[in-house]
Amino acid sequence: MVEFERMKKKRKLHFNVILNSKTNLLYFTLGFTIIILSSIIPIFGLKLVDSAITHDQNKFVHLIGEVKNDDPNPVDNIYAKGILFGKNNSQLGNYSNQVDVHPLSHGETSPFDILVYDKGINELINTFKIEFEFNSTSMEPKRDLTIGSVTSRLDFSGFYYISGRVTNNMNLMSNNTLIIASVVDKNGNLLGIWKAQTEPYNIPPLGSASFTIPVTDKIQSFKLNNYTLYINNL
Repeated sequence: MVEFERMKKKRKLHFNVILNSKTNLLYFTLGFTIIILSSIIPIFGLKLVDSAITHDQNKFVHLIGEVKNDDPNPVDNIYAKGILFGKNNSQLGNYSNQVDVHPLSHGETSPFDILVYDKGINELINTFKIEFEFNSTSMEPKRDLTIGSVTSRLDFSGFYYISGRVTNNMNLMSNNTLIIASVVDKNGNLLGIWKAQTEPYNIPPLGSASFTIPVTDKIQSFKLNNYTLYINNL
């Protein structure tokens, strides 16, 4: 319930606005009178799909996750901000990083990885929340690329490698082409975000390039069960 207050002829009139979650209708109440105003218009923007807090083998904390663009327009300059809280909801600090795929068209998803570089607060962290900052744009991303011939293996050293080829289906160059892997365990829980540039990293029109993403954190590599691949370029 949200309460509004308006001054009229030195009298305070109190209005209650109530959202019925079952009918998605907005009700306006004044005294005993109830008036249906309208259906709620959905609020568009970025939607947090998944998030997790992890520790790497070097004892750094990472806030990782995936975000989806629910806005009807493309969005760019997307930054994920993680706010950390200790006991009694005391704020410990906030850290941010740009998401890995940008800009995002409507319906597209990007992983993100926020590094908490202050190890001194590791044991104090009780919970966290993720916020996003972004700009709407009219420019659709030019990212008509496909990934194929994907293989993966765990080698004797404990490193996990994800390899494949990227084909540029456009009639223009794909510059600084980056492949990102969001890796999960057997229960579908996020483990980490890993990335590597293609070789060559500038892919000519209708050309292709190879890539290999090394998962060098042995804590994650032995738990890794599946992954999702994303592409970013300029």
